[in-house]
Amino acid sequence: MADDRLSKTDELAEMLDVYREKKRRAAQEPPTPEPPAQEPPTPEPQTPEPPHGADRASARPSADGMERTVGLSALGGPGSEPWDGMASPDVSSHFSEADPSTDGADFLSSHFSDGEPTDEPADEPTGEPTDEPSDDADDEEEPKKPLPLRIFLGFVHFLSNSSFLLKAVLYLVLVGVVSAFLSYHILTIANDMFALDSFEDTGTVTVTIPENATAEQVTDELFREGLIESEWAFGFYLDHYRDDGEDIIFLPGEHTLGRNLNYAQLLAALTVSRTERQTVTLTFPEGFTVDEIIDLFVSNGVGTREGFVEAINNYPYKHEFVRLLDEEGWPEKRVYRLEGYLYPDTYDFYTDTEEYLAINKLLNNFNDKVWSPWKTTYAEVCAEQGLSLDQIVTLASMVQAEGKTAEDFEYISYVFHNRLAHASDFPKLESDATIQYAYELAGLDREQDASKLNIDFDSPYNTYRFEGLPPGAICSAGLDAFLAAVYPSPPLDENEKEINAFFFVSNNAGKTYYAATVSAHERNKQRVAEENAELEKENQDQPLEPTPEGQP
Repeated sequence: MADDRLSKTDELAEMLDVYREKKRRAAQEPPTPEPPAQEPPTPEPQTPEPPHGADRASARPSADGMERTVGLSALGGPGSEPWDGMASPDVSSHFSEADPSTDGADFLSSHFSDGEPTDEPADEPTGEPTDEPSDDADDEEEPKKPLPLRIFLGFVHFLSNSSFLLKAVLYLVLVGVVSAFLSYHILTIANDMFALDSFEDTGTVTVTIPENATAEQVTDELFREGLIESEWAFGFYLDHYRDDGEDIIFLPGEHTLGRNLNYAQLLAALTVSRTERQTVTLTFPEGFTVDEIIDLFVSNGVGTREGFVEAINNYPYKHEFVRLLDEEGWPEKRVYRLEGYLYPDTYDFYTDTEEYLAINKLLNNFNDKVWSPWKTTYAEVCAEQGLSLDQIVTLASMVQAEGKTAEDFEYISYVFHNRLAHASDFPKLESDATIQYAYELAGLDREQDASKLNIDFDSPYNTYRFEGLPPGAICSAGLDAFLAAVYPSPPLDENEKEINAFFFVSNNAGKTYYAATVSAHERNKQRVAEENAELEKENQDQPLEPTPEGQP
């Protein structure tokens, strides 16, 4: 009996293997509308009918000489039809009498297992297909990338898998190609801009420039006629052609131009020649007022008085110190906004220069000489003194107008600083120069003899009547006066001792005397009066120079 069980066990194991193979193949083969034709099964040798009537059976001799047959049709043996992964009812009923609905495969697995049957499916070999969509299906559904992108990605993939030597060669080739490309265009633009092939006689062409033509219109016309090869390069050249901020004025009408002209020659033929513009050199001395600066401009044919007043008081210059002045504001009684900021120096101007451009040139100089070092050095020093830039500019203008030498600038500045620091005792600065400026604003002539000034003259600039600094500067100070306003120094007496001066007075020759007390100041004033009388007598005794013949 034991031999019969062993024989039956071997048969069941063989049938289970065949069943699992069939199931694996059925799961592996994708469903198709028309299954491929299968080769007819190889005929099996006929065997006697089994005693219990199975369809097709295989028999194996057992130990007791009996044959045990099992239906092969249930396991998909030769000559059978494939199933949907389920066992035949015959097999199921043969091995599962208690529960006919139990899958035959599960029963067979549990039949040969050591433990109890479980609901877990039998392990499938690693790598068997699953019910998830395959990668091929994803590739078919994903849209194809554009051809340039696929080429680029392919090149990147190729390069990433290449050797170092190949990468180096490709890099050198790429650098060479890019260099050749840039060199070609640079040489082309240089040839176009400078007419490097001007030795070739390529003839002439006539272009028509309309009235009030813009740079874009002229560029288009020249490009259309083949006189330039690069619109971008010519436009760049036009943007940097003028360094004085003025617009380019093109001459309207027809112009016959050679094809071998460079950019400078083209513009010389199409614009008002710079050599045709009259130039003038103007020197603005230290101590010049705004009115004197305007008069010098206008008398030399540059601008109008009205235009300069507008440019000085209202034009929105981009300089940082001007914007700061506009933001902080200035006293309402101030006459000229930029008085004191027009740096005294020598300049060249075109006579047709607009007023705001001429003033801008003076402001540029102030920016370089005063504002730049102010931000880095002077501002901190003046902050300790409690003075702003505009107040220092005003104080420097007073120092400039009162003094004659750099040494006097420092001493006079000390007197003004001393009075400002002791405002309770000396509320008024009492500067003669402020009265002279008030005279000028009122249209009066300056007084040559300071002793004859009207200290009660009604003007907000008169520091004999009003306390503190005037509403604004009274002239354009030079750098020495400005530095003296920032760094005052006490004057010295005849014995080289420092004087804590609150007063000073000067004679007509420019000699200045300093005093710490009112009594000492009165003695100095008497001394100055005597010296002025002597100077006047000397001038009267000097013979007049002979007048050249032919002149009155």
